[in-house]
Amino acid sequence: MPSPTARRYLAFECDAGGPNNILMQFEIMVILAWLTRRKLVLPPPRPFAHLGPQPRSLMDFLDLEALRRHVDVLTAEEFAPAQGDHESFHALLRDRGYSPGWNALEDVLIHPPNALTKRFELIPRLCRRRPVGITGEVDSCETLYFPMSKEHRMFGVFEAFFFFGDPQDEHRARALVRDAVRYRPEIWRLAERAMAQAPLAGEPFSSMHLRRGDFQYRETRIGPHEILRHVEKLVPAGATLYLATEETNAEFLGPFQERFRVVRFENLAQEVIACTPPHWIGIVETLLAAAAPGRFIGTRLSTFSARISTVRGHLSNGAGRYSGIDTALYYTQPPLEHARPEELRPYGPPLRPHEDEHGETGTPWWKSIYREPLWGRAYKAVWAETDTALSRRSSDAWEENQ
Repeated sequence: MPSPTARRYLAFECDAGGPNNILMQFEIMVILAWLTRRKLVLPPPRPFAHLGPQPRSLMDFLDLEALRRHVDVLTAEEFAPAQGDHESFHALLRDRGYSPGWNALEDVLIHPPNALTKRFELIPRLCRRRPVGITGEVDSCETLYFPMSKEHRMFGVFEAFFFFGDPQDEHRARALVRDAVRYRPEIWRLAERAMAQAPLAGEPFSSMHLRRGDFQYRETRIGPHEILRHVEKLVPAGATLYLATEETNAEFLGPFQERFRVVRFENLAQEVIACTPPHWIGIVETLLAAAAPGRFIGTRLSTFSARISTVRGHLSNGAGRYSGIDTALYYTQPPLEHARPEELRPYGPPLRPHEDEHGETGTPWWKSIYREPLWGRAYKAVWAETDTALSRRSSDAWEENQ
């Protein structure tokens, strides 16, 4: 075991994807820093995909104080004052750091190295992926560094990347992510203000995320009438529906506005709109959709929808006012692997909260990995099987920030 006083760092280059992809990568980095007892080095600002040319830092969105309560953190300026810009910072790290060449979608971190013999049930969950470990130079180097490259990309679901020999460590890792990786309090307050005023105040609204725009997964590009047919039993006609979408085509949106009382970001209280900078809009919408008292319906293969479901799960499992909201995973279309006509039918009326009729909500990642990409959905264990003793839940933070 390295000396606690040794200089040991973990640095990384942000993922090239959008904000939710970057956040998924960051969760893996936080757990790695925790496991290896390293100082987590935050990279300097750079433009984030979908958020324009302005350089952005992770701390433009995340609560640095919450992170520091759980992990030892250095900013890029604190780590390398003379290399403040993105290019020179990462040039320094490529020269100075050790990169193990892992890929979070193709590799599995085994901890400790004998975890597979301690928990035999983990072996089938490898799913043809390569086992790696915190051994050799990964353990002994001063600076462990993860550059961004297509071949060695650390984007993925932390739940599937880490295999722990002790199940309690699994629960602790989930709680660490829940409590350390939190949105800034100011963004929580904006969402709360939106819910406290018209047109959402007092409404038992449901929410829906329709990923359109440049979304590359054509199998999700279905029309409005097909979507409405599929979810007609989930949200009754005339109900209030918060709709998060980048779609602007009036012909596409018209059927939703005819069926529901649709609320979009531009319909929120003017003081909320005025106080929300453009790069925060997606997070405010995430929180509104997650806190909907009714049901949430997402788009398959969208990490934005997956993030909403995960935040919703933490809120539902907390002790605050959102405790118990339905966490079932509903989507705008049936499971993509369904091909027979009878499997493409609309959702029936839900029999009970937190369970969808296709059984997707309770399906763990190792049973769905061959049917859909790991990153394309949320997993119930992340919010329902955690170590509740570590610190307060995310829903308590929501209550605190009002």
